[in-house]
Amino acid sequence: MYITTAHLMEAFSHHTMVQISNDSPRATEPNLNVLEMAIKLACERIDAALRARYILPLSDVSTLITQQALTLARYWLYARRPETKMPEGVKDAYQQALKELEQIANGKLHLGIATLTANTAVGHRASGDVIADESEYTVRSSQRIDTFGY
Repeated sequence: MYITTAHLMEAFSHHTMVQISNDSPRATEPNLNVLEMAIKLACERIDAALRARYILPLSDVSTLITQQALTLARYWLYARRPETKMPEGVKDAYQQALKELEQIANGKLHLGIATLTANTAVGHRASGDVIADESEYTVRSSQRIDTFGY
């Protein structure tokens, strides 16, 4: 998991967390089960985006990933309340988070940790599957160059 319920409570107001997580109109505390579900779904969405590029679970969780997880979890919490209008700021942040996750998956944004294709020999996923090295390539030339003595 990239975030905890404590991260959500620190990032967003207590009052907001109570309103979007607890179904009781008289509630004074957030529903921790609902918060945990939001966190789980956000982390799974992030893993789905990163799975093809990084070895999971991530060895070092950057603040970028933490922020994406917070944004995705908050969006899900608001989305579970269809009777209320989704705040524009929440929608915009969600769209930006998805865009950044796509950029990470495509290699346009880097997390600063080793990727699956950066392995020099044979890599291993967290599940134990072997990943073939993709660093071989063939070069063709129109004329032969004598490199004897180099």
